[in-house]
Amino acid sequence: MSTSAMTIFSYLVSELMSENFREPEIMTVLIRNLLLTTKQNAPYLAWSLHYIIGFSFVLIYVTLWQNHKLKANIQSGMFLGAVSGIFGIIGWYFTLIIHPNLPVLNLKNFFILLFFAHIVFGIFSVVGYILVKKLTDNVKR
Repeated sequence: MSTSAMTIFSYLVSELMSENFREPEIMTVLIRNLLLTTKQNAPYLAWSLHYIIGFSFVLIYVTLWQNHKLKANIQSGMFLGAVSGIFGIIGWYFTLIIHPNLPVLNLKNFFILLFFAHIVFGIFSVVGYILVKKLTDNVKR
């Protein structure tokens, strides 16, 4: 849910700014430019990677919430999203500087978008966590 919300946010901002900040599409270009043998599979690999990374972040969040390191609320979702945004920016930065064949991309605007997209991610992570917790707490074990 959170990765989808973040992705929708990125697609909407991309449309509004008339620039491509769509993470899975940028990943597809990077993969196509790097691994010439997987051009057809690049979109599948990019989207899979996008969701695997998102799932990994959510696992960390859930661990923090379940171990009571942070309270599961919108504020902690925004905080975790902001921290994840910083890690996301760092990850993208290093990926882009070592990549031999980059797509054209306004890095400043992309990194700003990434930061806010991760806050959206964090908010939807906590909303999803609370919903699942409420549903599963009502299930008899």
